[in-house]
Order: sequence, then C-alpha cells, then structure tokens
Amino acid sequence: MASDTSLTTSHLIVHVADTDATIDFWCKGLGAELETDEELEAPALDEIFGRKGVRIRDTFIRAGGTRLHTIETLDVKRQPIDPPQNVHSLGLGGISFRVQDLDAAHARAEAEGRNPTPIYDFDEIAEPVRMFFLNDPDGIRVEMIEDGG
Repeated sequence: MASDTSLTTSHLIVHVADTDATIDFWCKGLGAELETDEELEAPALDEIFGRKGVRIRDTFIRAGGTRLHTIETLDVKRQPIDPPQNVHSLGLGGISFRVQDLDAAHARAEAEGRNPTPIYDFDEIAEPVRMFFLNDPDGIRVEMIEDGG
C-alpha cells in the first residue's frame, strides 16, 4: 500500500524576541486572531534546542488564513536582527496579505506608528497592482497588497 506524501500547510514558525510586541503587531495592528498563548518546558524542547532547561512562550496566531506559531525563548533571551532582515536575501523574504482597502490599511499602519513604506503602484504589468510593506517587531517583511477583485 502506497503512502500519501502530499503536503498541506500546517503553520509558519516564527522565532520572536518579545511575544507581547508580536501579539500587538499581528492582532491589534493587523486584526489577526490569537488562538493560544502558553509557556512550556519539556524534555523534547531540550532536545530540539540542544540544551537543558529550555523554557518557551509560544502562541498560535491566525492571520488571513495562515497560522503563525511564534516562539520566544524565556531561558535565553534573543534579540531582533538590527537592522531588520535584508529584503533581498535568499530564503523566506516575508509574508503577503491581500486587503480590500489598501489606503485604509496604510493609514491605519501610519496612525499606529508602524512605519509602512509608501504605497507602490505597478501599472506596467498586465494586471496592475498596489502594495506597501512594513516590518513586524522581529524584522519579518509584511506585504499588504490590494485585492483587485
């Protein structure tokens, strides 16, 4: 009997320096939903991280149909990358969300002091698109793109 090897997305794992700032950004700032927020200690965490006494705070946040699993290590504090992630580096460069009213989303981000980029217009392509970017507290690039539909 052949096994099913098809993939479905479970969640994105995001290591964070400050869970409270992360919840503020994603839930208050972008309207995501906090599903769980807990602290954990377990022998399996010691194995995963390769050290004894690992203690984490982890959350699951539902943002636009995507589940973000955030992990803050409490036993060994980590700092965000400064400057934030290079948007031209290899690997996962960010996450993108469609919004119906880009101007309203941009105004909200500005009003909350989240430092969005200007709105970029791409009229030169077959289906013109508008977007802007902002960074979460740990430098993850978040693209907000207008839903043309």
